[in-house]
Amino acid sequence: MPDNRLQARKTRLLVPALLGTLASSLINLLVLFPSPGLAESVLGVVRSSDNSADWIKITTRLSESGISRYKPINLEDIKSAADLAGVSVLFLPNIETLSAVQVKAIEEWMKQGGRLIATGPVGRSSPALVRQSLRSLLGAYWAFPLTQATTPEPRLRCRDIACKTSTNWVPPEQANATVKGGVLIPADMNSQTAAIWKQSDGSSAVVASDRATYLGWRWGTDGSPELDRVWMQASLTRWGGAVGPVTDVARSGQGSGESRGGAPVPAPEGRISRSTPVNPSPPSTLFPPFPPSSLSPSGPVPENFTDPSEQSAPPGLDVEASANKPISTIEAYLMRQELTNLLGRFESSLIAANSANVAINLNAANFAPQLVAATNNMGGGVANRPPVIQGAAAGAIAQAKQVLQEFDRLIAAQNYTAARQQWLQARQQLWRNYPTEGQRVGAEIRAVWLDRGSIVKAGSEQGLAAIFDRLAQAGINTVFFETLNAGYPIYPSQIAPQQNPLIVGWDPLESAVKLAHERGIELHAWIWAFATGNKRHNALLGLPGDYPGPVLSAYPDWANIDNQGRRQHVNDGKFYLDPANKEARSYLLQIIGEISSKYKVDGLQLDYIRYPFQDPNLGFSFGYGKAAREQFQQIAGVDPVKLSPDSGDLWRKWTEFKTEQINSFVAEVSQFLRQNHPRTILSAAVFPHPESQRIYKIQQNWEVWARRGDVDLVVPMTYALDTNRLQRIAQPLAREQNLGPTLIAPAVKLLQLPEIVAIDQIQALRDLPTGGYSIFAVETITNNLQSFFSRTQGQTPVRSQSANGPIPYRQPFEAAAVRYTALKQEWSLLLATNQLRISDSELKGLRSQSDELAQALSALAANPSGDKLGNARRLLGAFESQFKNSMRLHAMENSYQVQTWQNRLASLEMLLRYGERVELNRR
Repeated sequence: MPDNRLQARKTRLLVPALLGTLASSLINLLVLFPSPGLAESVLGVVRSSDNSADWIKITTRLSESGISRYKPINLEDIKSAADLAGVSVLFLPNIETLSAVQVKAIEEWMKQGGRLIATGPVGRSSPALVRQSLRSLLGAYWAFPLTQATTPEPRLRCRDIACKTSTNWVPPEQANATVKGGVLIPADMNSQTAAIWKQSDGSSAVVASDRATYLGWRWGTDGSPELDRVWMQASLTRWGGAVGPVTDVARSGQGSGESRGGAPVPAPEGRISRSTPVNPSPPSTLFPPFPPSSLSPSGPVPENFTDPSEQSAPPGLDVEASANKPISTIEAYLMRQELTNLLGRFESSLIAANSANVAINLNAANFAPQLVAATNNMGGGVANRPPVIQGAAAGAIAQAKQVLQEFDRLIAAQNYTAARQQWLQARQQLWRNYPTEGQRVGAEIRAVWLDRGSIVKAGSEQGLAAIFDRLAQAGINTVFFETLNAGYPIYPSQIAPQQNPLIVGWDPLESAVKLAHERGIELHAWIWAFATGNKRHNALLGLPGDYPGPVLSAYPDWANIDNQGRRQHVNDGKFYLDPANKEARSYLLQIIGEISSKYKVDGLQLDYIRYPFQDPNLGFSFGYGKAAREQFQQIAGVDPVKLSPDSGDLWRKWTEFKTEQINSFVAEVSQFLRQNHPRTILSAAVFPHPESQRIYKIQQNWEVWARRGDVDLVVPMTYALDTNRLQRIAQPLAREQNLGPTLIAPAVKLLQLPEIVAIDQIQALRDLPTGGYSIFAVETITNNLQSFFSRTQGQTPVRSQSANGPIPYRQPFEAAAVRYTALKQEWSLLLATNQLRISDSELKGLRSQSDELAQALSALAANPSGDKLGNARRLLGAFESQFKNSMRLHAMENSYQVQTWQNRLASLEMLLRYGERVELNRR
């Protein structure tokens, strides 16, 4: 339910319109009769060489849409965010060419609260890096033009909450209004399809993100004027009015939520007495009061607020083999991409499984009969190649390749039923025969979260031992053990007010460290940093839902507070500490110090290392704790509770202030550990959303921590319900410009995933330039998955934990050498079976460079030094620059495979960067 002020404002908008005509729609009224506050806001319409020929058409269409007040802006005049000062909504009509400077200026302006409407093939003629940045800003990109005119069909009947809340602004369908547009591809987890092209099997026509609306046609230049009008009006109405700022809305909303994050660290002062009572305390009184209704423990959340905390990216294609419906250009592209990538992961897994015990031999193709017996049941050959790898896997590969060859022909012949049926059959065969045997070479992070619920259920060290036995058998080498949750430590603390009441008579952390080390597993204490109370946990303890937990009960002034004065997050039910509060930070540092000193943990993982989820554009924000307000007022001369996103530079400074509280705390934790426990690995569970979105919504800028080397490992929660989506989310995160000298191990969330899809997602992460993978969580590892892990990476009587290879964050140089050896084994296998397409001269050059690089990596691993690192880097760079050319023939039929090898070479670069910091410069 919206609050009274928001409802009153809506009424003011509706009454004049209803008096004028009963036939007008709500959207028209909101645009034609804005409130006085909205009328002061400015719509900026950008003109460039791309749309200058159609400028009169565009401005005429704006006038026809009831929009007479706007500010024309020349694209070449946009050089910084200051050039967009005073603009609330920026309209990019059909602009294909933008520069990096212009996109950067728009990005900075959006960080200050600006909202964007874009139409047509935005940025299509821009440089690649600019296009990538635009994808992040818009939440989507233009893929292909449609071949014929059709109608955008609004998604008015979404099933999931995220879709409902981000598309409830769309106008009704204009049945007879058509336009020749293009298909948009949502680019991240926060993007939702607001409309699909009619009779296109779900191709996106309109995509909405938290701060942008993207219309997939050239607005104002062709097609139906009515279509342009209703969608422009609706897009503006999203933001609160015709061209409205968020002034009226920003103070009235609430709500937010999340999934996981966290952080801890130790310090010497501010200890809490263990005798402190745990009864709930009322919130403290802050200097200027919040609105009278703001201290309510619950309240309305803005209707459009979407809390991504417990969401996974939705699945991709849903192909049905029923009617002979046409297959659109974009659907054909996506079907081809999905099958190609699945086939690539299938073959990648197959090659890895077959090459683990192959002797390295990069001489000319030399068929090795001894490989036949070892690989008969594990893989498949390819048509017209020696059938060295036999069985059903070979048939599945051949079938998929055949379908891909025939797919375009069937579509051209309009035989859509056959195209769909063959595609589905090929995909099913790949799933059914997916490689689940054969050892996978180690030298990767294989991590799993062991949650509080599983610990409580274990009940004793004996029960916990059974869990660690299974993890050891599965080849897991890293356990994130939930140690501080909802304000309660899992162990008997001398600092925290109370041990978790669900743990009685034993110390799970002490037991876990012992059990892990006995099995060759590293134990990392997983702690919630700034989330400290939990409604769900209260229910387990029989406490009231609004109980803030033992820490805030003792120190209510430590609370993080929303813009209505509430301490409890109305969406996720949690309470949060104010990251600007020095006493709260000191307390967390003491907890970290206690864990690091008392227990021989191998690492610490910061979770909830962020602010609560919020959406200032919808009038809901956090950060107004007593300490934060006092500090910011001293810096900026204004109480932040008086600010809103349209406060311009002050709002930007407020967001930067909050972001810096998180950044500086991570730096403090890092410094503490390096001074006192230098062998302790510091990791952080983080969100994979685009950087600008994260900063705006949760003030989490983990790229800064990574580039500074404050953390050893980032673990993005790249949860997705299909593998292609997972790859699209995870791949951009692993770039050097994001990570610097830090490792990355993206995560797979097993809940709701079919077992074979989970296996496929782990393979996908192995095919990217990562340090390994993480699994959430122990309790969702089924018996079948346990069996798969045990067969492919677990301990056996003849394969000890050490045989699985070094852990990258512990022995990065050795891990690089082992990984490179595994690559050479794969090439050796394919050469021996005549499946590597490469000329003799290129093979000779590859072999020479390969041997030299292998020797350099081995020498570096054996005795690290700056000179050896420099030599290894030089040789790796030279090898990478030549590799693509050497593999050009093989890439013609095996592009996914070659890209995977390039990714794995990039992972060697990552290991060398990390190794330089921890092996040469720090330890």
